[in-house]
Amino acid sequence: MPVLKFKPERILNLTGLGINTIEDALFSLKCEASINNENQLEVEINPDRPDMYIGEGIARAIRGITNNELGFKEYDYENSKFKLINEIPYIRPIISAAVIYNVNLDNDFLVELIQFQEKLHEGIGRKRRKVAIGIHDLNKVPSNELKYKNVSIDDKMMPLGSNKYVSIREILKNTDQGIKYGNISLINDSHPAFISGDEIISLPPVINSNITRLDENTRDLLIDVTGTDSYYVNKTLDIIVSNLAERKNTKIGKVEVIENNSRKYTPLMEKSEEVIDSSYVNEILGEKLSNDEIAFHLMRMRHNVLLNDNEIRVVIPPFRADIISNIDLVEDIVMSIGYNNIAPNKPKVMLRGSLTNITILKRKIRDIMIGLGFTEIQSLTLVSSRILKDLDEQNYIEVLNPITNDFDSLRPNLFVSMIMAMKNNIMASKPVKLFEIGKIVEKVLGKPVDKERISIAIMDESLSYEDIQSVVYSLLKMLNIEFKVLSSSNKFLIKGRSADLIVNNKIIGYFGEVSPYILEKFSLEYPIVYGELDLG
Repeated sequence: MPVLKFKPERILNLTGLGINTIEDALFSLKCEASINNENQLEVEINPDRPDMYIGEGIARAIRGITNNELGFKEYDYENSKFKLINEIPYIRPIISAAVIYNVNLDNDFLVELIQFQEKLHEGIGRKRRKVAIGIHDLNKVPSNELKYKNVSIDDKMMPLGSNKYVSIREILKNTDQGIKYGNISLINDSHPAFISGDEIISLPPVINSNITRLDENTRDLLIDVTGTDSYYVNKTLDIIVSNLAERKNTKIGKVEVIENNSRKYTPLMEKSEEVIDSSYVNEILGEKLSNDEIAFHLMRMRHNVLLNDNEIRVVIPPFRADIISNIDLVEDIVMSIGYNNIAPNKPKVMLRGSLTNITILKRKIRDIMIGLGFTEIQSLTLVSSRILKDLDEQNYIEVLNPITNDFDSLRPNLFVSMIMAMKNNIMASKPVKLFEIGKIVEKVLGKPVDKERISIAIMDESLSYEDIQSVVYSLLKMLNIEFKVLSSSNKFLIKGRSADLIVNNKIIGYFGEVSPYILEKFSLEYPIVYGELDLG
């Protein structure tokens, strides 16, 4: 979970409460807080609460749960004179912007603002791939007309921390930020840029320009948020603006965004509504809360509530990105009540647990395989699409926004994991005898379907079909399973040296000698025999 550091004096001033009360309130909000050796307030915050990544957001939540403020306030808006033309770059095509007046930075808040920005980048921004944030000194912005478009990497800008103009190509190649983030939005020697006048003031998601650098004299801010997902771009801007608007005397300036002959004004500051029923809340909590009590607890968590007859209409503030359905509101009610204040109820019927049939089967298989001299491995269901393509697999499911390309797909079979395990054990003493019981995910009519399977493999200096046949036959006979075999055309195995297993007139698996083509593809110097069976 994200760990943030604050000056205790700032949180004390923002809340008007003592440090012990603050720590207790944060604990109720699922946060761990303590004073570290550097006399900083260190707070471990749940990643689902990015609105609390800055002192203003923490203070707002604390003032609510301590009954000092209920609900959320409507913020002051005015139309800024800024116009943003989005020419929709090839990559990272979405942008929103806002102006915040009278923020009045000081050194402590500047440090905290940078921390806020980076934690948002790591969490909701998925290390800047989904969302990236630029924060500028408004009074240093060259022009009121802004553009977001592709530029050549031979164009020049003055990167943050430098007083010299250099090409974008050099920035991507020679700066820490360029090396770390430069490949995210680069395509065909062009890169999206945020431009004011003739100056590139931001190169999302890499670096800002030194021209609009923040300092202790900064009074007003221009904020841009770019990314690949419209909801998260706008929600991130809402979270930032909502927190900065908590500062005294601040005002929000709307920016006119023009794209594809349409226009909108950002930030959107979108609120949402949920209707929640008291019977639903009480059924989950085992309580007998009235509508008024439910409304009070929700307002302590900074929602606005409208009561109409038996209907509880909840207005969710623009900074709460974690509220998706009614169950999230119930969790807020529990936090307001306090987990320790809800008395547990004993179950009316005491039931004894028992093993499922599939668990019993898997345990029996493990005993048999270990008895046959095999070692069990356990590998992830996530694998690399690169390896699947090397195996000529087509029908697999890719993961949206994977953390790493090494784990971007769900394996459609256990063979992909076993072949990599054998590759990693190429230097081990022979024979290498492995088995795995695990899940695979198949695509059936476009939908993912989980299945349990067992894979068995042997790698040795000399092997034949009979080596894997004897193991598979022994396993099935010890499980009292009647089976038949037919010649197999499995693409992983040698035709004529492989077989399909038939149980109840259905193919449940296959076994045989692994194709020399695959051995060569994965630089495996020894023959391998392999079998894979469904456990369904």
